[in-house]
This record gives sequence, C-alpha cells and structure tokens, in this order.
Amino acid sequence: MLIRSPEKRDWANLYRDAIREIAGKLLAVDVAEYIRLRAVCKPWRISTDAQSWEPRFFPRNWLLLKHDAATANVAAEAPPANPAAAHRFVNVRTGATLRIYLPAFEEYGDYIAEAEGLLLFHNASTDTVRVFNPLTRATAILPGFFAGLPPIVEEEEAVDLTSAGVITAVDGNVPASPTVVLVLALPLTTVILCAKPGDNQWGTVDAGVIEVADNGDVLPPFQGGLSVQGRFYVPTRNGDVLRVELHPKPHLVYVARPPDRRLCRAWAMASYLVPSLKDDDVGADNDGMLLVRFLVGAIDVLGVHLGSGRYTRIPELGNRVIFLPGRTILADKFPSYPPLEVGH
Repeated sequence: MLIRSPEKRDWANLYRDAIREIAGKLLAVDVAEYIRLRAVCKPWRISTDAQSWEPRFFPRNWLLLKHDAATANVAAEAPPANPAAAHRFVNVRTGATLRIYLPAFEEYGDYIAEAEGLLLFHNASTDTVRVFNPLTRATAILPGFFAGLPPIVEEEEAVDLTSAGVITAVDGNVPASPTVVLVLALPLTTVILCAKPGDNQWGTVDAGVIEVADNGDVLPPFQGGLSVQGRFYVPTRNGDVLRVELHPKPHLVYVARPPDRRLCRAWAMASYLVPSLKDDDVGADNDGMLLVRFLVGAIDVLGVHLGSGRYTRIPELGNRVIFLPGRTILADKFPSYPPLEVGH
C-alpha cells in the first residue's frame, strides 16, 4: 500500500541547481512531468523560458483519444459550460491519462492530424492551418492548406491526408521551429507538403502517380509516414523506406530496401511504418522503427536499421499492439482501453 506523507514539500524554494537536475531528468522521461515541476516552482518558472518548439518539449508519447468512454453516456442536452470540452489523452508507454482543453473550433477548426504529439487543425472557412502543443499550449500558424496543392486540384476535390510528421534535424542542426510534413493523396497523384511556422507557402515533393489495380482499387505510392529521431520517413507499398530531405529543395532519398522487394508485386501489399517503443531497439537493429507489410495471406513485421539499410524480422511483438497507420502502444499499460478508442 502506498502511504502519502503528510509532510509538505517546499518545491518553490529548492536550490536552483537541484531544480535544473530534477527538471532534466523529468524532461527525459515525460514532458508532462516537467510541466508539473514548473507549476510548483514559481521563481524558477519565471526565470526560465518554456522553449516550446524545442523537440524535447514535444509530447511524443501522448495520444488524443477519438472516443472517451468516460463521457459516452453524458446526456446530449447537457453540453459542458465551456464549448471546448476537455479531451482525454493517454501516454502510450505508461497508460497515464490527462484531460486537456483543446482550442475553440470557431477559431482553430477541425483536428486533422497528429505529429510527434503536436496537433494539427484546419479552419476551412479561412484555410488556416495551425500546429498546437497540447501540453505547453504553444501554437503557430502554417501556410494555407490548399495553397500548397497543384493548380489543377480544386478545393472541393477529394484530398486524403494519409500521414503527418515533423522534421527537427536539418543538416545536423536543430532549427528554431520544426518543419511540419503532410502526405496528401490526391485524385491522380500523391504530394508531400513541407512548411514551418512563419513560412508563406508550402514546399512540395512530387511523391508519385496514383496507380489503379486490376480490380479497380486505387493504389497510392505511400500509405503513411513516421517521424523518427528528427527525420520524417515514408514507406512504399513493397517496403522501401525513403527519407524527406529539405535542402537544397524538398526531395526524397532512399535509405532502405528489403531484399525480397523484387519477388513481390507492389499492388498486392501495403506497408506502414510504426514506432517500436522498445528502448533497447534504438541504435541496435531497428532505430526504434518497425515496418509492417501486408502480403497476400501474410503479415510481416520488420525492424528497420536506417544506418545500414538492413531489415530484421520481428517474430513476436511481445506486449506491443500496433494500430495502423502509425501507432504502437504497450498493451500491458492499457487493460481498460478497447482498440476502437484510439484516434488512429
């Protein structure tokens, strides 16, 4: 049994060096714990900058739930006093939960994607895209959504946002603000958009022509993407992994190709990248990234080693559960969450 001590902790008057050390350790574990420390250490909080757009402040492991069972039975005729209702977030590593108020729909519009824990919103009436950190409350405006599309695409045409990510490592340096990457499937092509807060327009990468299978199914070249170690990667249907590079202009670079790619017809499979969530994987055989391939009558899970371009077959997932297109959770931390609650 855990017994809480009645003794009060004087967090506000801790030695500054001790606070710095504690803050660094908390930040390495979970940015939410760091924010709690800032809340109780007022003198230190006033003298420090939140540095909201530094990658270490991204809520990477926090996931917004699409459905909240705790409020599912609330009567529809009794709306919350605040129209921006608190939404439940869960930590995919620990199972911890938070309730966070999201920005008002009238200003921010629809929630369209998540990237490294950052939320993306699109206001269709103003064509405004915003990136929002739900823990630090930092927000920034990106170029208009339709401003980056090819001229032949009309605003009313179907545009499918298949994945989103952020790039925080450029030529070995960490920029002042992240670059947001969107992968869009259009009627006849796939486009990758890149922009950072303050840019006037999106940079674009032509990511390939949409193919059509014999049965009429539409086959986009990419099913989704994943941000890992400050970079953004996309998989092809047969399992190639490409990295988005920003300079000298946005383009794609092959970093890994499976040895059996020529034995598989691309239209017969789909591939997805998901986080490993195994700390001992990083820097070993897969750099924290898994490739999930759907073959005819089979599913392959491979670890991807970005440095050498090698793949390692993963025979068992252990306590990991994968939610496509790009989410992994530690299942033993979620005994009460059915899969349909996850917003992916």
